[in-house]
Parts: sequence; C-alpha cells; structure tokens
Amino acid sequence: MPPIIITFNLINKPGGNQMVKSKKAVVPEIAKKKKPVKAGGKKLKSFPVIAIGGSAGSFSAYEKFFAHMPADSGMAIVIIMHLDPLHKSQLSEVMQRYTAIPIIEATDGMAIRPDHIYIIPPNKDMGIHNGKLLLLTASKPEGVRQPIDYFFQSLANDQWNKSVAVILSGMGADGETGIRMIKENLGMTIAQDPETADYDSMPLAAIGTNLVDYVLSPEEMPLKIIQYLNHPVIAEEVDDSLKMSLKNNNAIHKILMLLRSHTGNDFALYKKSTVTRRIERRIAYYQFTDYAQYADYLKDNPEEIDNLFNELLIGVTKFFRDATAFESLKQLLKQLIGQKNEDQPIRVWIAGCSTGEEAYSVAMLLVECVNMLKRKIIPKIQVYATDLDPAALEHARSGVYHENIIAEVSPERLRQFFTREDDRYRVKKELRDLIVFAQQNLIKDPPFIKLDLLCCRNMLIYFTPELQKKIIPLFHYALNPGGIMFMGPAETIGGFTDLFRSLDPKWKLFERQEGHVALRDMIDFPYQASKQPLHTVKPHEVNTKKQKGSFSDIFNKVLIDKFLPPSVLVNEKGDILYNNGNTGKYLELPRGETVSNNILKLAREELKYALSSSLQQALKSGDTQVREYITLKDGKQSRQVSIQATAVHEPEIPPLVMFVFEDHGLIETNKKSQHPSSSDGDALAEALKKELVYTKQQLTTTVEEMESSMEKLRLSNEELQSTNEELQSTNEESLTTKEEMQSLNEELMTVNSQYQLKAEELTRLNNDMKNLLDATEVCTLFLDNDLNILRYTPQVRHLFNLIASDVGRPISHVVSNFEKPINEDYIREVIDKLTIKVTDLRTRDNEWYRVRIMPYRTLDNYISGAVLTLTQITDFKLMESSLEVLKDYAASILNEIPEATIQMDGDFNITGANTLALKLFKTTYHDVQGKNAAEFLKKQWKTEEPAQLLSHCLNERKEVSAVVTTKTRQPKIYQLNARPFFEQTETTPLIVLRINESENSS
Repeated sequence: MPPIIITFNLINKPGGNQMVKSKKAVVPEIAKKKKPVKAGGKKLKSFPVIAIGGSAGSFSAYEKFFAHMPADSGMAIVIIMHLDPLHKSQLSEVMQRYTAIPIIEATDGMAIRPDHIYIIPPNKDMGIHNGKLLLLTASKPEGVRQPIDYFFQSLANDQWNKSVAVILSGMGADGETGIRMIKENLGMTIAQDPETADYDSMPLAAIGTNLVDYVLSPEEMPLKIIQYLNHPVIAEEVDDSLKMSLKNNNAIHKILMLLRSHTGNDFALYKKSTVTRRIERRIAYYQFTDYAQYADYLKDNPEEIDNLFNELLIGVTKFFRDATAFESLKQLLKQLIGQKNEDQPIRVWIAGCSTGEEAYSVAMLLVECVNMLKRKIIPKIQVYATDLDPAALEHARSGVYHENIIAEVSPERLRQFFTREDDRYRVKKELRDLIVFAQQNLIKDPPFIKLDLLCCRNMLIYFTPELQKKIIPLFHYALNPGGIMFMGPAETIGGFTDLFRSLDPKWKLFERQEGHVALRDMIDFPYQASKQPLHTVKPHEVNTKKQKGSFSDIFNKVLIDKFLPPSVLVNEKGDILYNNGNTGKYLELPRGETVSNNILKLAREELKYALSSSLQQALKSGDTQVREYITLKDGKQSRQVSIQATAVHEPEIPPLVMFVFEDHGLIETNKKSQHPSSSDGDALAEALKKELVYTKQQLTTTVEEMESSMEKLRLSNEELQSTNEELQSTNEESLTTKEEMQSLNEELMTVNSQYQLKAEELTRLNNDMKNLLDATEVCTLFLDNDLNILRYTPQVRHLFNLIASDVGRPISHVVSNFEKPINEDYIREVIDKLTIKVTDLRTRDNEWYRVRIMPYRTLDNYISGAVLTLTQITDFKLMESSLEVLKDYAASILNEIPEATIQMDGDFNITGANTLALKLFKTTYHDVQGKNAAEFLKKQWKTEEPAQLLSHCLNERKEVSAVVTTKTRQPKIYQLNARPFFEQTETTPLIVLRINESENSS
C-alpha cells in the first residue's frame, strides 16, 4: 500500500491571533481583547504584584514607566529604592506627580490593594506575607543591605506566578538574587535596557543571570507586563479539562521529544505540573494560543529549545541557604569526621549543585571541622558537585561571585576562603581544589559511591513519585554505612524509613541505616523517556526522512558501542570533548585535586607522557602517532596497551585529536615453567627493550622540561611575590574605602536625584509666583530681618527709586515718593511681635496708598522678614472725603427738622440723631452711635411698642405711626412715625423715626 501524506495548514479565523497596531507597539489581539487582570475575580485567588527596584538615576525611569501605566490595570505596585536612612523620604510626594495611581508610604501590616503604589520607608527592609507588607528595621549596615533582593525573594514565595520583578537604573547588583527566586517561582522578570539607564550596573547584573524575560526601556514595560499577565495561561482562564485534552497532551509529548532529541535529556519523569507551567510561561512569552502552536515553533526554531531547556533547569541557591540547617549539619560532620581514620578520605556528593554556592558552603564546613580536630595528618576531602546545566557548572567552576554574598557569608569565612576582586569575590585555590564539578544526569548516569555525605536539596520536589522511589534507594546505595543524607526542607524519604534514620526532622538530615541493602531492581539505571510508547503522536505526523534518520542513529550507536575500542576526542589543549567505551582502565580521578576534563590530568601516571608527547606530535605533524607496549600495573598483574593519536581536521573548527586505546592483555608469568620457550623469551626481551628506550626518552624529556619550567617559575615567583606583597597591602586599604565610598555614593546619588527634582519644582514655583505677582499688579516688597530688600514687583518702582542692584540694600537707603517715609519701627514691631500693621501714606503726586505690613513666614514656621503690600486707595480717599461732606450735610438737614428724629439702618442700628432727639434722651451722639434703636428705646421707655413699630415698618415696607405710652415712673405719651427708605437695589434700607411728645403727657 503506497504511503499517504496528510498536511495541515493553520488558518487564522477572524478575531484570532492577529497582529494589530497600537501607538506604542505591535500587540497580539489576544492581549488586547482581554480585560485587565482584576482582583477579586472568580478564578483569580490573588492579583498581580509588580515590584520595581531602582537606585541611583532611577527617577527618570520611574517617570517614564508610570506615564505609560494605566491607573486601572488591576495590579499593585511596590517601589523598592536605596534611600538615605537618616532623612525622611519624600518619594511619595515626588512620584505622585507622574501618575494618577494613589501612592502610599508602606506601614507594617498594611494590606496591598490593586491600583495602588506602595513605597518602602527609609532604613527598613520590607517583605510580604499573605498580601500584607511587613517592615523590619534594617539589621545590616549600608553597603551590605540588599532591600531589593529581600523583597523580591519574599514576593516570589508569597505571590508565585503573580509576581513581576523589574530592575531599573542603579549601582551595584541588588536584585540579582531575587530575580532568580522570582523566575524559579514562575514569575515575570524585566530589566531596563542598559543603554537607557543612567547607571547600568544593576540592569547588567540582572541580565547577567540569563533569567531576565525582557530587556526594555521603561516606557515599553507597562504594555509588555499587561500583555503577559492577561494571557489566559497566566491569568488562569484556561479550563483544566482543556489543558488535559488530547490535543494538548500530544503537543506536550512533541515538546518533550524535541527536548530529548536536541539536548539528550528526558523530562518525562519530571512532575508534569512543573514542566507544563514552564512551557506555559514560554507560551505566554510569545503570546501563542495553545501548546500546539508552541510545539510547531520549537520544531522550526532550535534556539527556543535551548531557552526552554534553561527554563526547566532554573535553580535558586545561595551560600548557607537555611543557615540553621547548615549549623546542624556541621555538628553531625564533626562527629562523622572524628570517627574516620587519618588515611580515609572524606567523600561528598552534591547532586544538583547549580552555580556552586551549596558545594562551596559544604566544603567550608568540612575544612572547619577538619581544622577543629587538630590532627597531625589531615584527611583528604573529596567533593563531587554535579548538575545538568552546563552554564551553571561553568559559573561554579569559575568560583567568582558578586559582592552581595557578604549578606550570606560571615566576615571570618570571607577572609579565610575568598579573595576580593573589584566588586566580586573569588574562591581561594585551597577551597576550589577540593571540589570536582561535572555534568551529570541523575536520571540516567551512574552515581558516585562510598560517600560520607550526600546533599540533594530542593531537587527531588521536581520529580514524579515514581522517580523519587528509585532515586532514594540509589542514594542509600551510594552512601557508606553511617553516611549522612542532607535534603531540602520540603522533601521527604517517603516510605523508605527502613533505609534511613532521621537525625534532624526539621532540616531533613538522615543517616544511612546499616544492615539494609537496596534491592538491585530498585536502582536499575538508566530510565528512558518514562518508558512510554510514542503512539500518542499520530503516524502521519512523523516525517519519513526522520524515520530513516533514526535507523541510521541506531546503526551508528550499535557500531560505536559494540565494535569501537575505548576512545577519547580532545582539543589542542587536551580537554576532553567526547569519549566512548570503557576508558576507566586508562583514566582515573586523582584524590584531593581539582579535576577538569583534561585528559593529561585524568590519565594514569604510566600514560601521561605518552599521551602528552603523542598529542603534541599529532598536532604538529598532522599524522597518526602510535605509542606501543606501555605497561600498566593492575595490582600484582601487568598489562600492555597501545595508544593511537590521530589528528582531526574539520573546516571552521580548531584542530582536534582522537586517542584510541588498545589493550593487549595481561603479561603472563608462568611460575611453573622454569624454561620458557625461546620465542616467548625473545618477545619479552624485545618488549622490555622498547619499554626501556621509551622510559629513557620520557625521562630525558621530562628532566629538560622540568629544568626549563623551574627556572621560569623561580623568576616569575620572585617577581610575583614582591608585587603581591605590595598589592595586598594596597588592596586591604582600598577595599574598606571602596565599600564605604560606594555605599555613600549610592546614597548621594539618590539624594541628589531628589534635590534635582526639588530644584525643578522650586523653579516652577518661582515662575508661578512671578507670574502671579505680575498679574495681580500689586506693589509688593519683600524685606529680610535686617530690613534689607530681598525682592520686589515691577510696580514698586513707581513708588521707590529701585534698580536691580538695589536688592540686598536696606530699605532706608532707598528714596521713596511718599511725603513721609514708611515707619521702620512698624516693620520691626511686625517682625518681633508677629502682628500686622496697616497705614495710609500719600505720595508727592497726591496719590494715596494703603501699606499693609505682615511677617514673612517660612514653611517651617520661621519668621524671615516682612512683606509690604502697597495698594492704591486714591479713589477711596476721595470717596471718603466726599462722604464726610455728605455726612455733615445730612447732619445739618437732620438738625433742621423740628421734631426729635433718629436715623437707623435695616438692623435698627443708629446712624444719626438730631439735636432735639439727643436732648430728649439726655445723651450725646457719641454714646448712641451704632446702638440698636429698638433696644435703646425699650431701655428708655420700658416698653416693647417702639420695637414692634419698627419691625412692622420694615416688614410692610411703608410708613407707619403709633402712639406709645412709656412705662416709666412718670408715664408719657409720644406720637411715633417711622418711614423706610430703600435704594434702587432694595438691599440696604434706611429708617427715619420721628418722635413728638403728646400734649396729654403729664
């Protein structure tokens, strides 16, 4: 039956994952059509929290970030900065200008809310637990504190994949460790593009971890954050049944197959939830809609397979992580080492060592424990540290770490085990030589054995229970009786309580139980692809060409495994690039030495010269070099081997050499036969002659090389020793100064940025005040406490002969246009007694000005002088003069009335009275002016009738009359007539009351 080929084409439906344009960026439609992530939704248990760390030069970055962050994103934002611990922070006021989102300075126990910004207070470390901010007084001095790292790590543990870490401009490397924790817990990580940062140290340190998802300018960050967090797999809007559908299962299997074929590592035995969450992060990163799209992308983009591989290998570690656990381990190690003989090495395996911090921590403990014993012969320490991640191992081998490890390693250990290099610490050679770093796949590679300590912390939690059940017996097999196993706080030994005895339940320290041997089938390695058939991938999805390729791979594998002798491929330096077959007969791990992958260091002593000479000659000549009949001793027996070194030249790669080892078998010694055959004797003699010649050549060459090397080393050593002494002295002095200066510099940068913003704000306020004073056209004069001129408005020049250079001169030295000068005693009284003085002055041009003198108060409530405002009141004075004339005229008319007459306003307050009225009541106008007429008449006549008459007149708005009898001792009868007068505005009435004494009065 002929093969059938079925092809599938993906057609985007309308409204699908199309690209749409926006002002700022090209955004996938999936990120646009989703509503912003909101707190309190049905599916979300928590809302996203964005933590932004910045230091020197970050203010402009914050401004650009918030200018593009919507006020209703549904996310909480926390700002962590390096602040001056001795000054109150004004960050919240300064940053509030950039955004409409409310900004709050954090307090202890404050619950965070979406669409709010929280700022760390000065001299505090801040964490978060159950959505509440926790403040701690800074326990470490400036320069040692890492507030950004502290909060990032706390956020990672509290919010997991709802956490976003952003690193902006700043000096140092604060945030580098926290980035690792955020990424390990499936959060999002962003660093500012160093080209846009005023200070690029912090962004570069974050980028150097290779764990930053995006490197962006500040204005690009908000949109990318919203897109990422609104993706269904991050917002948890994908139904669980959809995730487990056949389509997605097939896609996941495809992804795992691509990983296995590209990297050689099988993740099928990792926890599915762990693997899928990492895959979902990459799906959200590219804004794909499902697993199938991502699987297709992987197939066409092998570099993304490497990215996914690195994502799956993310491991967070630090020196002495869980310090109490390491103290407990140290006590156990002292006991274990004390029980060992001096000639017995201490063997340790650190499985999953990541970037090496844990391996070096354990090595430091071992050295300290050995030194405590004070033995004459120090037992050798052999630490094997393995990991799957080659990049992490490369970092570990370098032994160089950022200076922020001072927060984890004590000063005593830093002095003993590290050397300071600029802003880094390098592990000293004495400690580095104790550890062998090697790449190892725990799932399929054989373990180290005869161990005294096995550390496997926080790695088993990523494996399936099936795999854990196989690995724990393997660890039992690898340990010596009484050996210690050190696990992570979240890991257990499961049901294997018969294999291990708990030494510290809290910190998961176990002792190998003696008398228990793990069953062979329990430790049968390797484990392959979870032993699952690949029938879940449909036949039509498998390419025929790839099928043929797989048969070719099988053929080559069988050929290499079964027929090719042990061989090693090395570069021109002798570093092993690939090996095949059982090379254990020829290569071995030397005790107590740092083992790289160099064949000359790994080779047995009898082979080192042959390998070295044949390597150099093969590279030089390009031909195959052969070294025959080299004798190796295996205990009491000897065997002869040959080495063939063949130069390999391939385009675009450096020269390589392949070593092929051929074993000629044991050299037989027949004790029973006293007369060996002549042929055997001749062969043996010939072999011994060749070996003797070879040995002489080896010895001669070695002596010559050694003499030359020793002379060079002697000269170099003398120079280096002299230089080292000078540098060490200088370095120790500069280290302390540099740390202090760096810490002070960061604080000054932050303070300077705040001052710069304040200066800009002050400039704006000055401009506002100048324009305000100019617009009011009010003559204003500012004086200091000594009555010197500080500032004045342009209008003042009309009254004082002022020029710009008069600023700073006393006011008394300036000629004014007033008939009388301003009384300086008034000004001093205002400054001293904090009163306000008002006086009217006339100019020589016959203009009047009202001078108002007030104290000049600062925001801190200090008196720093006086403010004089001069307002022209010439028209007012003219009106006042006219009013006085009118008053005199009205008074004269009032006195002409032949009846006692009182004039009052709408509130019955007396505004005038003629002579007859004053005579009637036996008073003066001064005594009655301003008094209430109704109350005055009631007091005089002891009756309410006048008040009722006046109220009736005002309410009825007409003239009214009444006869009133007083209730005094001598009652009298008066005829009262009240008449109201209203202006055109009808708002200010005037009432005139005429009083006539009746003829019937007694």
